[in-house]
Amino acid sequence: MKEFYFDNAATSSPKPESVYEAVELAIKKYNANPGRAGHKKAIEAGRKIFEVREKIAKFFN
Repeated sequence: MKEFYFDNAATSSPKPESVYEAVELAIKKYNANPGRAGHKKAIEAGRKIFEVREKIAKFFN
């Protein structure tokens, strides 16, 4: 079963385990500022953000 989490409040708790896993991955793998840098990690972060935005757009049609 897929879980969908829409942040209705930044402090809401508990969150689904998938949210914790996604945040941990983002911190470990994409911890860069894509809008202010041009190094490899920042470019990867920018690509991931774009990919996620495309998925969200497709989800909402």
